[in-house]
Amino acid sequence: MLNILSKLKTQKNFSNNEQIVVDFILANPIRILDMTTKEVSKQCFVSVATIYRLCDKLDLSGFSDLKVKISNSIHDFQKEDEDFDFDFPVKEFQTHYEIIEKLKEDYEKTLISTANIFNLDQLKLAVSAMKKAKYIDIYTSAGNVYLAQNFQFQMKEIGVNINVPLEEYQQRLSAASSDNTHLAIIISFEGRGLLTNTLFHTLKATKTPILLISSYEIQLQDIKPDYHLYISPYENHYKKISSFSTRLSILYILDVLYTCYFEMDYQGHLNKKIDFYKIMSKHHIK
Repeated sequence: MLNILSKLKTQKNFSNNEQIVVDFILANPIRILDMTTKEVSKQCFVSVATIYRLCDKLDLSGFSDLKVKISNSIHDFQKEDEDFDFDFPVKEFQTHYEIIEKLKEDYEKTLISTANIFNLDQLKLAVSAMKKAKYIDIYTSAGNVYLAQNFQFQMKEIGVNINVPLEEYQQRLSAASSDNTHLAIIISFEGRGLLTNTLFHTLKATKTPILLISSYEIQLQDIKPDYHLYISPYENHYKKISSFSTRLSILYILDVLYTCYFEMDYQGHLNKKIDFYKIMSKHHIK
């Protein structure tokens, strides 16, 4: 599921020589399929060892594995990578029809780019952690709060209580009173929220497992989450019409988490949801 070309484009922990190879691959994804390590080495003016270090950093078994992943990724990556202005998908003086079409294109490309960087191993571990947790807490801010509350509502419909502390004091208190029976879900595009690093340190101190939903650009100093899922990275933080892409990407990730959790006991969760609404309808006072 994880598109290797999308990963190469968004991952930021490469050395200078590794980045030269990455840039060459992204510019020549089809050509690279017929090249040897020696040919790539000569073309990029780097050592063969650099290419193997890059493969190792990508958790691949070698250059042949990299080429297989590239071959499987080219089609979806090219659909994602077509030139598109995510910050200003709609221009001045466009018609209502053009606005409808451009927002549709924005959403389609957002879903493709988010799907391309979904790590199935991380997703499986995150859903397992949700199932194991006695309590689930979501920490976020601004417009993302409404997405968290929507997820809270979905989970409540199948009998799972989610805590979404809103105020700064509530978030800090919730993190401080947490422990390893909780799962903390932090949603932050690039960690610019005032509390992001504070919450990370507090949750690590209380030994709370952390699922981070963010872009690749996030800077968290020396602290790493236990599980990490990535938001489509193409929007600017503030110089844009609105958070069309980021909002949809986060909603998509949360919906995937909910649906994967639901699927773990599909019939049981479905029965529970239907039973809740039957009880509500039966005792509804007109």
